[in-house]
Amino acid sequence: MDEVDNAQISVIPDDVCKRAGITTTWINSNRFGIHAYKHVDERSQDTKSQFAPCDARVHFLRPEVILFSPLLRKLVNESNGVFLSVQKIKSSSGDRRPELLKHSKQYRSILRACVENLEDIRPKESPSEVKILDDFLTIFYHVECIWHLTEILYVDAIPGDVVLPQLLEWISFHFPSKESSASKILSQKSVAADLENSDYWEVVIVCAFHGKLNLVCRLLAMHSKADYSAFVTADNIIRSMPVYNVYGGYSVNEFLMRWKHWQMDLCSNLETNCFVIKSKVEKGKVVTDSNLEMLMKLIAGDELVLWEYSKYAEAWYELLAAKLFYSAPCCKQQELSRYANNVAERWRANEPLDRTILALMENDLHQVIKEIQYMNDNGWFAAHLMDLLYKCEKLTILNKEKANMTEKLHESLVLEYGTTLMGHRSLWQCGASYLVHCPMQGLARLEILLQSLPTGTEARVNKIIDIARDNNMPQVVTSICKIQGMKSIRQGRLGNALTWALKAHDGNFTTYIADEFLKHYAEHGELECRDLLENLGSCMLASDRLTFLGKYCEFHQMYGIGEFREAASLLVSLLVSNLTPKYFWSILLTDAIPLLEAEDVIFSSNDCYELLRCAEAHGDDPKFQDKVSIFRLGVARNLARALSLEGCQAEH
Repeated sequence: MDEVDNAQISVIPDDVCKRAGITTTWINSNRFGIHAYKHVDERSQDTKSQFAPCDARVHFLRPEVILFSPLLRKLVNESNGVFLSVQKIKSSSGDRRPELLKHSKQYRSILRACVENLEDIRPKESPSEVKILDDFLTIFYHVECIWHLTEILYVDAIPGDVVLPQLLEWISFHFPSKESSASKILSQKSVAADLENSDYWEVVIVCAFHGKLNLVCRLLAMHSKADYSAFVTADNIIRSMPVYNVYGGYSVNEFLMRWKHWQMDLCSNLETNCFVIKSKVEKGKVVTDSNLEMLMKLIAGDELVLWEYSKYAEAWYELLAAKLFYSAPCCKQQELSRYANNVAERWRANEPLDRTILALMENDLHQVIKEIQYMNDNGWFAAHLMDLLYKCEKLTILNKEKANMTEKLHESLVLEYGTTLMGHRSLWQCGASYLVHCPMQGLARLEILLQSLPTGTEARVNKIIDIARDNNMPQVVTSICKIQGMKSIRQGRLGNALTWALKAHDGNFTTYIADEFLKHYAEHGELECRDLLENLGSCMLASDRLTFLGKYCEFHQMYGIGEFREAASLLVSLLVSNLTPKYFWSILLTDAIPLLEAEDVIFSSNDCYELLRCAEAHGDDPKFQDKVSIFRLGVARNLARALSLEGCQAEH
């Protein structure tokens, strides 16, 4: 199918765009912004714009994503769990096929539950919603049908490689309507079912198509002429038909020999008109009922009869199953392509589902991928099915130069599906888990997309940061934390801003926030978020300025509980540490005054010398000028008392 045939044209109702031209800008994931744009380069004449002033608008465009529907949320989330479980299966664990088959059936179980849920809610919806549900049902019915066949042909280990028994199960599972009709007829327990049900023979024929010989015999037993010898003979022959079973105790050659003898016996009965029933005489002629004979010819493998009854089949692969069952019951997988092509060509099968099933039977997985990408399921099917086949080592894709493109193709399908999910507010975490398992481009794509996600609540931001950290993306963590920190500053939430700065592990940003705390104190005389600052622990080492802030908060804490000597010692250490910002010297020197005037001697003589030195070096702040004389007097008194006390202690 040509890609151009599937292109969709979106009309942008914008006169400015129409006159000037347009350009597009990628926003995030699969969302684009489109706006008017007039191309100008160095050769363009510098003139006043003919479009200004104008009402310029930005149009947001993104493809419809059906997976974002709440109805399909369970499908997305549950299949994500199976996908992650598949990734844990180790290649060194011997034969992985049984484990992968179990996961394939889990995928199909999720699909079946999704289809059944859509069918359950359909009768309760409005006509417009019903149309949407019908589209969903069509898509996921086809997905389930193709997945089931893929599982049979590529995932399940078929003993003896004889594919027909499982193929019949597949047909029976996906075309249950006539078998349901058979059950209804049988439940009537009528002795003349053919007279009471106009579709009696159609039901019998379709049951024969599906290889349900037990049902065929039970239906024949309810015919109004079931006691005729023709029906009795037919019943005996059908019941005695050999049906291949890998566990039946016969080799393929032994089975074929028994089956051919049985077929010869059936053909002999047909040649003698054993199944022709003379019904009545009309206008001197005997009218015969040929339905039973036609059924037995079908069972004998008569292709003309098969196609005569093709009107009862819903799809060409129903006829294929019947053809194999009655003509080539031991058909192996590698022979399937020839039979499938013959039936599909005569049926003129050209629907997307037909082409996909034929490609599967032809072992053309490259064509299968092309077809299933047109299924409008936003890549769910292609990503999960091809990942499973890749793990089964059944996926081999070569380009025109015969180079192996399998890994690149496998990753591109998973990558695109994960990118699609990253565009949803709730499903982005699922999307990230797919990108993480794309070794070539996944982490680079994830790094870009994480930074483009709308942040929203702090809980959501923390989830984004956790994923970035888990995948070693420190730049993403820093960028997001700084954005959140600046938001908090604008909102006046300095404590929150500091928390984000610490998460960012960004020393410069942490210094900036600590400065904001100190400036607020310098202006208002109040330390914000004392609880946070008093419990920084080792985090205060993130930057020198934060260390100063933490120690200064500790000074206030000690002063507040009356530990004046410890507070004084800490104050002096802050003064001599060279960590003090220029605008904060006057505050530290002012804080020393009450301690200098304390009743007990708190500062040592050396402390007093340091205080004087600092006052000489940094006491020129205008805010400190009215306190200089008090400060110097306090230091002089404290120094005198300290020297006297220290002298007495030395004598002892």
